[in-house]
Amino acid sequence: MEDDFLIEQKHTNFAIFATAVLAFCGVLLETAMNVTFPTLVAQFHTTLNAVQWVTTGYLLAVAATMMITGFIESRMQTRQLVVCALGLFVLGGAICAVSINLAMLLIGRIVQGLATGLIMPLVFALIMVKVPRAQQGRYVGIAGMLIALAPSLGPSYGGFVTQVASWRLSFCLIMPVALIAGVIAIVNMPQVFPQQKMVFPVGQFALLLLGLIGIIVGFNQLGASGLNSLSTWTPLLLGLLGLIGYVKVASKQTHPLIALTIFHSRQFNLALGLYFSVQFMQLGQTFLLPNYAQLVNHLGSFSAGASLLVGSFASAILSPFTGHWLDRFGIRRVALCGSLFLLTANGLLLIFSQALSTGLIVGGYLLYMIGFSFIFNNALTYGLQNLPNKLTPDGNAAFNTMQQYAGSLGTASVSAVLAATTTITSGTRAVYVGMLMISILVLIGSFNFNKQTA
Repeated sequence: MEDDFLIEQKHTNFAIFATAVLAFCGVLLETAMNVTFPTLVAQFHTTLNAVQWVTTGYLLAVAATMMITGFIESRMQTRQLVVCALGLFVLGGAICAVSINLAMLLIGRIVQGLATGLIMPLVFALIMVKVPRAQQGRYVGIAGMLIALAPSLGPSYGGFVTQVASWRLSFCLIMPVALIAGVIAIVNMPQVFPQQKMVFPVGQFALLLLGLIGIIVGFNQLGASGLNSLSTWTPLLLGLLGLIGYVKVASKQTHPLIALTIFHSRQFNLALGLYFSVQFMQLGQTFLLPNYAQLVNHLGSFSAGASLLVGSFASAILSPFTGHWLDRFGIRRVALCGSLFLLTANGLLLIFSQALSTGLIVGGYLLYMIGFSFIFNNALTYGLQNLPNKLTPDGNAAFNTMQQYAGSLGTASVSAVLAATTTITSGTRAVYVGMLMISILVLIGSFNFNKQTA
């Protein structure tokens, strides 16, 4: 009996590792494209504001898919889900590699976004369902270490490939890694959730999608058209109406797309808010800093991307430790420590925003990623631990949807601010004023976590 348990645990560990690697591949390409934007602007004869949709559109696809993962997991065998995700990732990568225009590249990125949206929630669902509660923080930290490397390794990877060959090759080089990880995941994957017949709530999905897309488009138009433009306010209002409509419809349903009862837990809401905030700032930084390094400091694409490497490695190394500290000390102490690093990093980058040297970019991003590692995965773990088991899929879907949406909104918001200002240095200053204010809110939120351990 004990041998059977050990064998099952071994298969689960392999499945967690392999799905985390697949998620890593998706997120790596997400930020690898950020550093190629100046190249894409020149190659496709368009603007930076248009090219950023390569990342924003991808993240929207991820978020939209994550909204319905609860439904998909209840209808598909978990192995089938992995096969589907792997197929979409390969197909999307092939489209991107042969893209002849920006629209084709965007289609390929959206297809890959669907793949990442399927696989990312599965990593943490496996941990929350198959791993004992006392070890969940450590497991999330280790899986998070892999995934946390991707957002900052991406610019270095994309910059290097673009500088020595072509940005198209970045989609080809990662394929063998994804295929090997996919096969390992398929072979070892246990069935995570019980299967049940459900009718897909098309209306609820449409309302949520309208809400997410409307707000993103509105923020994007803010930089291009200004605050008083109809093209800014129309999508924002449509997005708001979509979200209000979803709340009204879902509150009357027995099986809503995402159960609103998860928001009855104050601690869950607080954890989700901090999770969203640090991801919003992090993706904004990975968009802003490499472009600043290229356009202001005139670094090559590889050097610009490499300026984020130290921060990414620090975050990856710290993630397992901060997960263990969550298990030992509880969320309040860990989040407070992390929020102080965020405050210091954004304050430093604001002060020197008019003349950010490469050293300041490296140091500021390092401090930010140290703080990020204290809060990000731990907020997810703590938030889900504050829900009953039957609501874990809904909570997981909410966290993962907000992760991608925060990244999409962060990229669009930074792009809008840069488009609305006269120079990239003045835009950078405005961005870090906003990030400093968000960091203060994160610090205040951390004080409101329960003092007891998770």
